[in-house]
Order: sequence, then structure tokens, then C-alpha cells
Amino acid sequence: MSEIKSKKNGKHVQFAEDKLEHCYQSLVFEDENDLTFHIPGIYDNVWIPITNEYILNQRRNELLHQQHKPGADQQPTNASLQSQRMAKCKNCCKSLTTFIFSRVGLCLLVVAYAFGGGVVFQFLEGPHEGAVTEVVQRRLHITVEKLFNTSEHAKVLYQANWTSMARRILEDYQQELVRQTKRGYQGERVDDDGNSAKQWNFAGAILYAITVITTIGYGHITCKTSYGKIVTMIYAIFGIPLMLLCLANIGSTMADAFRFIYCHVCCSYCNMVKKRRNLRALQSVELSHNPPSTSATSESLPGLSTNATETPPSTNVVEFVDNFNMDYRKTTIPISVTLSLLSSYLILGAILFSEWEGWRFLDGAYFCFVTLATIGLGDLVPGKSITSTQVEGKLVICALYVLFGLSLMAMCFNLMQEEVRAKFRRLGNKLGIIDDPNFW
Repeated sequence: MSEIKSKKNGKHVQFAEDKLEHCYQSLVFEDENDLTFHIPGIYDNVWIPITNEYILNQRRNELLHQQHKPGADQQPTNASLQSQRMAKCKNCCKSLTTFIFSRVGLCLLVVAYAFGGGVVFQFLEGPHEGAVTEVVQRRLHITVEKLFNTSEHAKVLYQANWTSMARRILEDYQQELVRQTKRGYQGERVDDDGNSAKQWNFAGAILYAITVITTIGYGHITCKTSYGKIVTMIYAIFGIPLMLLCLANIGSTMADAFRFIYCHVCCSYCNMVKKRRNLRALQSVELSHNPPSTSATSESLPGLSTNATETPPSTNVVEFVDNFNMDYRKTTIPISVTLSLLSSYLILGAILFSEWEGWRFLDGAYFCFVTLATIGLGDLVPGKSITSTQVEGKLVICALYVLFGLSLMAMCFNLMQEEVRAKFRRLGNKLGIIDDPNFW
């Protein structure tokens, strides 16, 4: 039996070693020093000697395999986390894009764009303006010293001689002043401490940025440096489409709001009269559908019918019922109302700027019209006069007046366009050109 066991043992040792991991649960310990491995099944009589070192190695391999297993499981987990982060980033980008291109987002973007342009233009053009002003002031001091020295060194003051010398000195100063004006000098006042009222302050730079993106372009203040001119072109390329898109959205929003106010406030009495008229027409239609014999209840309430449920209502009745609730979105504003609103805004601006700048009322109205029409001649601009005070505040108010005025213009154009389309639609319906009055 021992020889048979040894032969079987020699033949199936390799197979037993291959099956070791699958049959590791069948270990049978007969003795502490002599451990045998029992293979169940058809090899019930096969016993393979196994040492303690072999078992320890197998256990160590299993532990290492279990330690590597979580690392393999973590790889798909990390991939899933990265995919979740990418999905969150995409959702955040979509939400941000949706907010930016909304009406509120566009308004905030235009305001931020104008403020950013003001900071950039002030940084580029402010030092150049300061240098030009310093040159003009230095030239002024030199001219005064020349006049004083000429008068001091003259032994006898003859009017003709002194006048000719003073004229030559002042003509030189005048030519220098013209050259510096072409470089950007606007006659800034300089006080005793050497401080001057600069035009390229923050408020002036913001007004310049707004006049660029709104295509007004007053021209009273322009970039003189090369970098300023390049930035102006790039700023206008991106700013003008952004401003037009913002004005279109704001105009439609303001048109809806004004239409709602006009329908529920200004036309409330007219709507009440229309409802009463429709009620009377409805009562007459219902009475026409009733039979001649009516009950006492119908005599006491002539507007009601006893067999109203038996006869279906006509199409006219349905139209009258639908007209009871007026939809403000379908309401058109008369052109006279929109023109009156624009005229009121122009008159308000004319009064405001004429009082501030000491202009005539006609000059104030002319400035407001040229500004809101985006003509922007630039011959009249708030704060441009040398004797003007509180220049920064006036420039800020002018910028706000321009932005709100252009939005109001867009709203009025939207309302007038709808009114004109409605009139042509009615005309085409009367002439038989358009069968559906709701066409267009």
C-alpha cells in the first residue's frame, strides 16, 4: 500500500500543487510536525506531505493578493470621481453661460465691461495727459519770466517797443499751446498746489468707454497714445455687439413691463367699459337663443337662460367670454404714447443739463437728442467747459442718462414696431389680402 501511495503521489504531485489554492479549505492536520494535504474526490486516498513553511508562504500570498485587490477596486472609483467632477464642471459652465446670456447677466456684463474699460483707459491715457499739462504749465512760467525780464531790462518803457516784444513772446506761447492742444491738452485748470482737473479721471474714462461701445463718440476726449488707440479698436470690436445685444434684451423687457402698466393702469377704465359692453352683447346673444316662453326666474333675471345647458353657445359668445380677460402681451401701445414718452425724457434731460452747464434750453435739448440718436457731434458735452464744477458727478450722471436713454429708445422702437405691424395687419384684413388677422 505504501508503494501504491508513493506511485500515486509521484504521478499527481504536480496536479495537487496546481489545485492547492482551490482545495486549501481541505487541509487536515494530523500532527504538528507532519502536515498532510487531502485532495477530495477521486483522489481520496492521496496524501501529500506539506511543510509549515509552505503554508506560511501560501497565506502570505493570499494576504498580498487581498491587499492588491482594494487598489484595483480604487481605480474605477477614482475614474468615477473624475467623471463626476467633469460632469459638475460642465453643469457649472452651462449655468454660468445661461446666466451671462440672460437679461440680468447681460446688464451686469455691460456694466463690468464699461468699468473695466474705464480702468484700462485711465491707466493708459492718464500719465500722458499729466505730462502734456506739465509741459503747458512750464511753458506758461517761461513766458511770464520773459515778459518780466523784458520789462525789467528796458531802461525806458516805450509802449511801441514793449508791445512788439510782448507780442512776439505771446505768439510763441500761443503756437506752443496749439501744439499741446493737438497732443491732448484741453485747458485743465491748475491750482496753486499744482493739482489739475484731469479729463482722464475715472468718471471721464467710463464715459469714454460708454461712448465707444454705444457708437456715440463725442470726440471731446480721445486717446492720444498708440496703446490707447489699439485698445480702443479691440474694445469696440467686442463691446459694440455686446451693447447691441444687451439693448435688444432690455428693450423687450421694458416693453413688456410698460405694456403691462399701460394695460392694467392706464387702460383700466377702457377695459371696464369694454367688459360692460361685452356683457351686454352676451346677454343679447343669450336672449336671442332662448325660446319665447320664459319662466318667472328668467323674467326676474333677464341676463340668464333656463335652458342654457341644452343649447350650445355660439362662436360669438365664446369670443365675448375670451375678451373679458385682456392679455397685456397682445396689447399694442399707440405711437403717440411712445413719442410722448421719448419727448418727456428729452425735455427732462434738457432741463437738467441746461441748469448744470448754464446752457440755453435749446442747447440742452440739442445735446440730448444728438446723444440719444447716437450722432454724438461732441460740440456740447457736460463738464467740458473750463469753468465747470463737480465735473466727475456730471460725467457719471451723463453716463447713466445715456445708458437708460438708449434702453428707453430700444423699448420705444419695439413698441412702435408692434403697433405698425398691427395696423398693417388690420389694413390687410380689411382689404382681403390677409385672411387671418393674427398673421405675422
